[in-house]
Amino acid sequence: MRMNVQLSCFALFALCSVCSSVVLAQDEGVAKSGLEQGEASINVRSDVKLGIKGTGGTTSERLAKLGAAVGDLMGDIRGCYRKQVATTPEVIGALRVTVSLREGAKPQVEVAEQGGASHVLAKCVGQVLGKASYAGVGRPAAAVLSLQFDNSRARGQTMMNAKVAESSQVAVQAAADGGQQAVWSTDGSEITFTVRVPADAGREGLEALVRAFRSGYAGFLDCRRHCEKGGLSAAGDIEASLQIDRQGKATIKLGKISVASPRAPKCAEQSFKKVSFEKPASTVHAEVTVHFAR
Repeated sequence: MRMNVQLSCFALFALCSVCSSVVLAQDEGVAKSGLEQGEASINVRSDVKLGIKGTGGTTSERLAKLGAAVGDLMGDIRGCYRKQVATTPEVIGALRVTVSLREGAKPQVEVAEQGGASHVLAKCVGQVLGKASYAGVGRPAAAVLSLQFDNSRARGQTMMNAKVAESSQVAVQAAADGGQQAVWSTDGSEITFTVRVPADAGREGLEALVRAFRSGYAGFLDCRRHCEKGGLSAAGDIEASLQIDRQGKATIKLGKISVASPRAPKCAEQSFKKVSFEKPASTVHAEVTVHFAR
């Protein structure tokens, strides 16, 4: 009979543990995932760690009560981080917070950002800690809080941002006529863009042009497919002169076209017109060669 009682107690404990896990999972998964805003990011988990150290001769009793008061505010502090992660999931880091409680005065809170924590997060945490009453904590009392913030998407997002930044880099080299040129190709090298600008155009202007063609290459890919109709090879070059005014409007003049298809001039002109160019500081002149691979 005693064995049955022990087993029953064990089963009850296991059931309670499961229930507790479910409650925590719901709190961590729903409250922290942003699902209340209709976002499908339930797998994102945020983590906030707190460390506290007394300063200014604060007694251990007052430090314990101050620590308990801050512990009661951790839900709101996590809320600050959840809001941050909802917009910029790559933000991780730490905050160093000094809390000073003086007799008859409002709590003084100073927040210092460390390790990549954002100003928005620091401001939100400072407001949470500054508005608290800290009832029951004897005065004077002071402590330094160490808050560390992390989330499951942060490192993956940071890695993805690094890859995007790497892919956005443009290799600029000197052109034969003394100007500058840059070359960009699609992944399969079906299309290659060679963009040339005068030496005085500046690297920024050339990079902006390459970014524009990289974003608008789909139109040229369609043009290449049209040029293959009728069993013809799409291989060849399409040359054009461009002038981009300060509003980002392009004036296009087609040059030599070695693509065999009679559709090439029309679809090439349409493809150039679909490209959205950034607004340059001054008018930019460029020569562009679009190469269709075989």
